[in-house]
Amino acid sequence: MTEEILKVNQKHCNDLKEKLNLDNFPVAIKFINSEEEVPKGINKIDRKIRHCEMVKASSFGEKFYATANEQACKGGSASLGLEDFPEKLIKGETYFKLGRFKDLETSKNTMSELSVIEKCHYGIVYAPLNEANFKVDVVVIIGKAVTGMKIAQSIVHSSGTKVKPSFAGIQSLCGDIVSEPYNSGDVNISLGCDGSRKNAELKDEELIIGISNDKLEEIMNNLNTINK
Repeated sequence: MTEEILKVNQKHCNDLKEKLNLDNFPVAIKFINSEEEVPKGINKIDRKIRHCEMVKASSFGEKFYATANEQACKGGSASLGLEDFPEKLIKGETYFKLGRFKDLETSKNTMSELSVIEKCHYGIVYAPLNEANFKVDVVVIIGKAVTGMKIAQSIVHSSGTKVKPSFAGIQSLCGDIVSEPYNSGDVNISLGCDGSRKNAELKDEELIIGISNDKLEEIMNNLNTINK
């Protein structure tokens, strides 16, 4: 079963890289509820960094798992359901003090609308999609505007409805691109955030895409159909 899953993920990875002309590997994300659920051959990350940095590292070929203890950004970790939100974030104080909002109430309201995984997990597995010997929860793609266009075309090919991305320029690689697709069972596109651009070194021209496992086969079939 593991070998079959790996072969499917390898094909999806090759197709995504070819059809979307990606510079990096698509990243497989899997939530685990205990250490016993860690897939074979995956070790715990040996450093404490941010989730967005973990995604970027995995897009360059690293594979590992991380618990809340290895997550350097507590806001990102909380949005992914690994721990509770810091009180200052919930109250909107953090981003208000950074000058992102006109007042505290606006900041607090925005925080209440961000995508959060309510279920508490033990950790997250990160791997290049072509090395994922497990069923993924979300696939993360780092690409350019044309990448987003092709994914949007792959969505409307069978849905017949316009794509409606959900993002706020805050908590992009965590909330927007992992939590939102995980919760909705759908696809989301985000333009990134200051944190991911600084810490994960997303380029100015890059955007990010999260595809839930529920939508992955449909997107892959449509992408291959319209981009032969």
